[in-house]
Amino acid sequence: MSRLAATIEIEGQEAPDCFIALKDIEVEEDHRLAAMFRIRLEIHRGDDGLWSFLDDERIKPWKKVTIRASVDDDDVELMTGYITHLKPHIESDQSQCWLEIHGLDGSSLMSLEEKIKDWPNKSDSDIAREIFQSYGLLPQVDETLIVHDEAVATIIQRESDIQFLRRLAKRNGFECFVETGKGFFRKPVLAEPPQPVLAIQFGGETNLVSFEGSLNALRPTTVQMAQLDTIAKEVQTTSADGNQQRMLGRDGVSSLEAPQGVAALMFIRQGVATSQAEMENLCRAVFDEAEWLVEARGEIDCSEYGAVLRAKKLVPIKGVGEVFSGLYYVTSVRHVFSTDKYAQHFTARRNALAPGPADFIGGASLFGGLL
Repeated sequence: MSRLAATIEIEGQEAPDCFIALKDIEVEEDHRLAAMFRIRLEIHRGDDGLWSFLDDERIKPWKKVTIRASVDDDDVELMTGYITHLKPHIESDQSQCWLEIHGLDGSSLMSLEEKIKDWPNKSDSDIAREIFQSYGLLPQVDETLIVHDEAVATIIQRESDIQFLRRLAKRNGFECFVETGKGFFRKPVLAEPPQPVLAIQFGGETNLVSFEGSLNALRPTTVQMAQLDTIAKEVQTTSADGNQQRMLGRDGVSSLEAPQGVAALMFIRQGVATSQAEMENLCRAVFDEAEWLVEARGEIDCSEYGAVLRAKKLVPIKGVGEVFSGLYYVTSVRHVFSTDKYAQHFTARRNALAPGPADFIGGASLFGGLL
């Protein structure tokens, strides 16, 4: 049985009194959205008319909060963010009064101001690097090779900085997020060592309370785009097919052949590109996203798992049959702490069916047994 614990820091100082009044804590991290937290505390009105926590100088908008989780000797910072909402609930019965404290990660500071701005002669990665640095974040940026020449077209921003960066990220097949003082603008990382194995219906190795899977056989195996080059006065066409990102199993989307030789083809109709290279890049981004044909969700028995599962990392799952067992990319984790329990709820996806070469390191299976 693992030892489970959590800590709350406000402006760098631990707040143990929060745990005396704690009803529950929820932290959610997601590969596409800002990380968020919700802390619910019991409150009471003192003889001076002030309410505990509600009238506490520490619990004010834009105070910095760090939440950590510990499982045995594994101490993990789940997120650092800022208080953005306070929601008191007060009834005549004082035992039914509480305060909900909501907050978002550092990307919340990048969402406050909407801007209209041009970005001439820059690549998307140049823009990401410059914006992250303007917020004091250390850029972790994958390079994009296409520079948008001012003589042909200029990128125009008409939204907040984080909305703008996520729009640029989507057209490159990237993720964009803020974590531990760094700004990330990159492809999903599929080459790092995976997290500890999740298992269900697997005897003494079982550490999942539940697992749900979904396989979508309607994913396209080819993505095409065509548009008129107004300068050359000719139609440009391009397409993307075949796997370029690491396959997390044996059989990719192309293995799901439809009857009667019907091809799963998708056209990009609403996208706009200023060059052949930009069209190819957009097709590749759409195809890479379409490859994620398997999705999963589940709940972890944390006392049996013995680790803190993190989003944006790999995890093996076994005990769910040959088709669904294998490596998954974790897309979100919701951590829920109460006075007597720590639960982790996750979603994940994979771009292949069945275990494959990616599930072996040095000839040894990541699963350590039957699937």
